[in-house]
Amino acid sequence: MNKFLLLYKGPATSPDASHDGWPQWFTGLGEHLLDVGSPMKQGYTLHGDGSADESATPLNGYSIIQAEERAEAFRLVQSHPYLSLGDEYTVEIFALG
Repeated sequence: MNKFLLLYKGPATSPDASHDGWPQWFTGLGEHLLDVGSPMKQGYTLHGDGSADESATPLNGYSIIQAEERAEAFRLVQSHPYLSLGDEYTVEIFALG
């Protein structure tokens, strides 16, 4: 099995945003779910010259799954409830290792 990092990217969601469907989606992954992950907020960017700013990529969270191949990972993620929030919300999938 290969490991895949899922990055949830989009505008910041409100603190009271609904996460309906997330527990069921995670449960449905079964052995494919390696790390449910965590929400991410208040990102900042550190530059090579030592300066920092608040222009971090708009990431909302991450999870780690496992799948035989990229196509299977894509199939598993297609039903993620995060994608139903609107076109500006995406899940980026990266192979690990």
